[in-house]
Amino acid sequence: MKDDQQILAKQKIEGLSGSLRDGAKGLYEQSTNSRMLFGYPFVHIAHFYKLGEDGIGYKRDVERLELRKNDLKEIFAKRIEKADSTRKIELKHTLEKKIARRNNKIERVKERFDKKVNKREERLSSLIRRFEQKIQDANDDGNKKKANRLEGRFRWKKFRKEQKIERLKDYEWVGLWYFDPDVEKAEKDSLITKFDHKIQHASTDKKRQKLRNKKAKKIDKKNKTIKQGNQLMRWGEEPAIYNHTSSKLTVEKIDQYLNSKGYFDAKIQIDTANYDSLNFTGRFGRNVRNWFSRWFGAKHRYVNVDYHVDLNNRYYIDSIQYHIEDTVLRALIFESIKESPLKKGFYDQSTLSEERDFIYDLAVNNGYYEFSKQYIQFQIDSTQLGQDSLIVRELIKNPPQQSEHKIYYLDSVVFITDASIRETYSRTNESYRDITFSFAKNRYSKKVLEWRIPLEQDDPYSRDLTLETQRQLSYLDNFKFININYDTTGNYFVANIFTSPFDKFQTSSEFGLSRAQGRPGPFVNVNLKNRNTFRTLEILSFDANAKLEDLQSVRENAEFDGNYTSRQFGGEAAITFPQFLFPLGSYYKNKIGRFNPKTRISFGFSFEDRVSEYRRIIYQGTWAYSWQVKDQVKYILTPFQLSLTDATTTDDFDEFLATFDENNPYALAFNSSVVSSTAFQMDISFGDYAHGRDGGYMRLNAEMGGNLNNIFGESFLGDSLETYKYAKAQIDLRKIERLTRNTNLAARLNIGLAYPYGANRSLPYEKYFFAGGSSSIRAWKPRRLGPGAYGSFEDADGNPLEEINDNNEQRGELLIESSIELRQDLVGFLEGAVFIDAGNIWQVRQSLVNADKDPEGDDGLFKFENFVDEIAVGAGVGLRFDLQFLIFRVDLGLKLFDPGQKRGERFVGNEIFSNFDRNSEINIGIGYPF
Repeated sequence: MKDDQQILAKQKIEGLSGSLRDGAKGLYEQSTNSRMLFGYPFVHIAHFYKLGEDGIGYKRDVERLELRKNDLKEIFAKRIEKADSTRKIELKHTLEKKIARRNNKIERVKERFDKKVNKREERLSSLIRRFEQKIQDANDDGNKKKANRLEGRFRWKKFRKEQKIERLKDYEWVGLWYFDPDVEKAEKDSLITKFDHKIQHASTDKKRQKLRNKKAKKIDKKNKTIKQGNQLMRWGEEPAIYNHTSSKLTVEKIDQYLNSKGYFDAKIQIDTANYDSLNFTGRFGRNVRNWFSRWFGAKHRYVNVDYHVDLNNRYYIDSIQYHIEDTVLRALIFESIKESPLKKGFYDQSTLSEERDFIYDLAVNNGYYEFSKQYIQFQIDSTQLGQDSLIVRELIKNPPQQSEHKIYYLDSVVFITDASIRETYSRTNESYRDITFSFAKNRYSKKVLEWRIPLEQDDPYSRDLTLETQRQLSYLDNFKFININYDTTGNYFVANIFTSPFDKFQTSSEFGLSRAQGRPGPFVNVNLKNRNTFRTLEILSFDANAKLEDLQSVRENAEFDGNYTSRQFGGEAAITFPQFLFPLGSYYKNKIGRFNPKTRISFGFSFEDRVSEYRRIIYQGTWAYSWQVKDQVKYILTPFQLSLTDATTTDDFDEFLATFDENNPYALAFNSSVVSSTAFQMDISFGDYAHGRDGGYMRLNAEMGGNLNNIFGESFLGDSLETYKYAKAQIDLRKIERLTRNTNLAARLNIGLAYPYGANRSLPYEKYFFAGGSSSIRAWKPRRLGPGAYGSFEDADGNPLEEINDNNEQRGELLIESSIELRQDLVGFLEGAVFIDAGNIWQVRQSLVNADKDPEGDDGLFKFENFVDEIAVGAGVGLRFDLQFLIFRVDLGLKLFDPGQKRGERFVGNEIFSNFDRNSEINIGIGYPF
């Protein structure tokens, strides 16, 4: 093989399955063209250019075909050598036919090449004749200016035509129109000269250092472009170049991996085969890669590298022996032996690592501050028992020249509340429940702080309690940093807790444009936070907001004057206490303090003015308790929530509401009302869901409305106010599975049910479920899907329409929606996604739509025998821009199955492009949809 004939490798493992195969695949010494972009190979374009940097042309195809022909001869020579006499004749005949086909193809390629060159030369001759005639005519007319202009155009066009012919003859590369290494190198030299001049004339050292850093970044970026190509060329991943040494190294790594799983007698063999032995799927992939190769002029062939694995028997842990020199530590370990991950069963080296971590955690949380993992050793013995059986010996040694591991106890706990204050201030020390508080200014309640400190005098040292102390103090949002260190006196520690307070007052604001419908409208939010208001570490906050929106009128036939139709402003005052405001004794509050208890009391109002329609002022008060178990589980109990709505409507809008039934929730929503409720919420995170990696999330919500009505009567605030009674529950399940280093699969299931049982048989409008929008079924507009199979084909005046009228929001008492999304890193901060959404809403207690407007009379009620046929399905693609501080998201949703259409016409996937505006929706959002 010539040096310039590089071979691309496609690697796979035979003989392994499941998690063993997945684990071994990660040990390939080189990449394997395995990166997938939505199901298709997405290989680094720059490397096709690098492999074929002599360029593209038909002669390059001839060289490749000659190489393929030589490959065939080598392959068949090996087969003929091994075959019997009859088979040899068949193989020779087959080879002759294949070689003849190759020769014919080579001739056709040469013929096409010659034709293309001749065609371009003919075009050049035609151009010369045409311009010579035009120039001659201009000279005959005495128009020298026109003749000179034509001569200039002629020279330029002739030069371009000649360049194309030369490029084709010299097979220079084409296709990467925006990349020229020579230009990039010249730009790099220019950058160096430019920055050297600026650095030389900089006035200060600070400016010179800033320029040097900027120069280094730009030069690194330019070097990367020169080496790997521009941004477009760097998309994808590098193809694997076959190297026999790397393959042997891969065998060693796979063998080590299998040994770690207990397959000590596994055998691995390498088998390389040319691409002609691939199955159909392999041939298809090869053809795709060959097309790229021909386009970019690469000079290589392909080889399959198969690793054949014979696992043989897996070794089994038959017995476990402990050799622990420290008797006290031995007793501690035996007390917790049931929790040990090391048990009899198949050998797995990861279990030994888990056992080492278990012993280490047990020791450092029971006073063994100086304990280290290096004291823990394992011996594996396969000689004393029968075949495939192991004895595992766990050895825990003492420190050098010591008879035992030292146990440390807490002598005292010192809390410095303002460590950042200079020493010029005099400090005061005060003790409270065995904790010494040191402060320059007496700002904080010692009782509340003591509830958040699990470290206690005379207890053995514990790393977990140290971290828990830091965590609980950080939850208070009063200290900018918390540091804990220990001073040693013999076998005793003095725990020093150093904190530095946040600023007492903190303000934040945001402003911008938001869009729900129509034109974007401005908004502004302002927040003021006052920490430690009453010296018990509470937080008092004030929020104010205002915005203008261009919303569609509730009435379809309303006139629009071009101004913003919705004006909103509001505010809220809230105070959060770091304890439960409940008659509990100090003992119980101290115990509860380990679970970050908080009480939040808030009062707020919001004002909404819909021009020419209505005005609503909503007053709301809330009393809520929250607590959490570490960072995984959080609970919120809201025993009291009261909302009072004062609404006024215009005469025109009253006429519109009169078209609805008096108990219709749409009409009731614009009545003055009072809503009281009690709610409970539980949030549970699994794995590493918070960081977008493998993990899951579950949210449970339960709410009861109308509690005060049950206690004080239906009209306890007057007969003019509408009241509601209802029960509501919702569960939201989410899961993220990491498929590869750059690919995640996310899924969601969201189910909710609300049941009104009051006299009006209705829910408050905000308590209904809605479907459609950027975080729901993305192929439908926000709040426009459902209910059920209902679809109105009439406008407000009763005139028939060809499409569904989606001018009005649709609401339901039952929600079922699910989504699955494949997320793939593309390049830099850009991420792509493919998704499928399915779901709908239904009404349960009573129909809230006019069934007469549906051609089939559907009333939107949930019926078990029909609900599967009423599930809306949408799919689409999206882009996510990870800007570090936020994720900006754009999704294109496409309707596949629309239950609102007439029966027999609900599958609309075949109409996506013929009726694109109606069957598609662009969603813009912040953050992931789930």
